[in-house]
Amino acid sequence: MEQQNIYPFSSVNIRLTVEAVEWLSGTTTDNDGKAISHMAIFSGLLKEMRTAPGYDGTFRRPLNLNPGQAQFSEIGLAGKWNLGRKRMHNLLSRMETVGLVTIYNSRIGSALSFSCITGWVNPDGEPITNGFPEG
Repeated sequence: MEQQNIYPFSSVNIRLTVEAVEWLSGTTTDNDGKAISHMAIFSGLLKEMRTAPGYDGTFRRPLNLNPGQAQFSEIGLAGKWNLGRKRMHNLLSRMETVGLVTIYNSRIGSALSFSCITGWVNPDGEPITNGFPEG
């Protein structure tokens, strides 16, 4: 999964639970003992959010995604953040528990919806409402 250099929006509206704020304020330790902020991991996923329907061509088995969704690979994310796959799985599960994302797994691929995002403004100034709030 290749990281985009810019966010696909000019602003974003986020609704956070108290648990999400606490989790985003925390850190985890990578395989080398270095701290990684949970906010950095969440922001990295947010950069991959689709703002228009379509496929993410960076995956071997691309999924047809809707705006407000991102395709991901636990193994790819684990490699990017220097974490084990199981630790990455647990971080994603925790993100779902605190209300940041809703995860969809299938035999073809994994995707998530940003359930904490109520909407965003595209770079051209168009306001968009997220079709996937509240999970």
